[in-house]
Amino acid sequence: MKVFYYQDPQKNFGDDLNEWIWERLLPGVWDEDDSSLFAGIGTIIGPLMQPFADRKWTVFGSGVGYGPLPTGFGGKNWNIACVRGPLTAQLLRLAPETAVCDGAMLLRRLPEFAPLPEVERNGTIFMPHHSALHYGDWEAVCQRAGIEYVSPRSDSIETLERIRRAKLVIADAMHAAIVADAMRVPWVPVSVSPNTSTFKWLDWTMSLNLPYMPVNLPSSNPVEASRNFFSVAAGKHQSFAFHPGSDVVSIYSKAEERRNSESAARKFRWGLRVHKLAVSPWLRSAPRKMLLPRMEERYIDRAAAAMSAAAKGPTFLSEDRLLNAAVDNLSERLDKVRAQL
Repeated sequence: MKVFYYQDPQKNFGDDLNEWIWERLLPGVWDEDDSSLFAGIGTIIGPLMQPFADRKWTVFGSGVGYGPLPTGFGGKNWNIACVRGPLTAQLLRLAPETAVCDGAMLLRRLPEFAPLPEVERNGTIFMPHHSALHYGDWEAVCQRAGIEYVSPRSDSIETLERIRRAKLVIADAMHAAIVADAMRVPWVPVSVSPNTSTFKWLDWTMSLNLPYMPVNLPSSNPVEASRNFFSVAAGKHQSFAFHPGSDVVSIYSKAEERRNSESAARKFRWGLRVHKLAVSPWLRSAPRKMLLPRMEERYIDRAAAAMSAAAKGPTFLSEDRLLNAAVDNLSERLDKVRAQL
């Protein structure tokens, strides 16, 4: 059986955990035979699976969040061991008990990644979502704020160790928060883009009875601000207001319809074209920087002040009881997968 996950050519921390964690948890069962596929960590139940929809699948702790389901999902060739959270289970019309937690929580079953006592931890770190690296200057923002920048493109084991040794994690990347929670490191959710998936964050946080109250950080430069503006204008944003008791699945489904509509796609194509061919080149141009030399500095100052404030605000950590129960549940379901194999 082969592990299936999103493979960013430039690497991405959360997805790259799949490269080695399953070999450690289920040693000796993996090969390159893609007639049988294992979907583990990530928001991957969707279009990425479509080219392989006719294969045998085992889904373990994965989530929904980006686009329509593959053809025949849930049929006789699908073994749904568990999914990331209650929203994924509800959207897929699975039994509520199928919703357990993100598979990355099984890091707690590996002795080398046991949580450290607080006296052995130090510093505040920030990890952006990997898509923010295309437009943002978040490393410069961190330098201004006196917070350590951790790239989601760094080696996944080295990054995991840095999270484990931190006193606080500021997370735009969801798996920075997930790993921090597993390592018992307090975390603060932030959002640097309207494309942050509220649905997938809620899916995970609700699995551990946690609130999701992200701090919205201002854009780190004019190019990022322009990109964010065009995303919202085209209706391609994924953020939405959440109120206790609201039907999140219905809100998400309607938002997906709008985002995937021909009208939204047309607006986004034109907006992206204007951004790439006119706005972005001008914002990056030397003449513009000569005319407005302080623009970048103002963006960085504003974002750094907001990040510093976020570091002093409320932090989050799941209850030990709920986390241990989720990890025990995941372990039992992984044992069943092992027995089936």
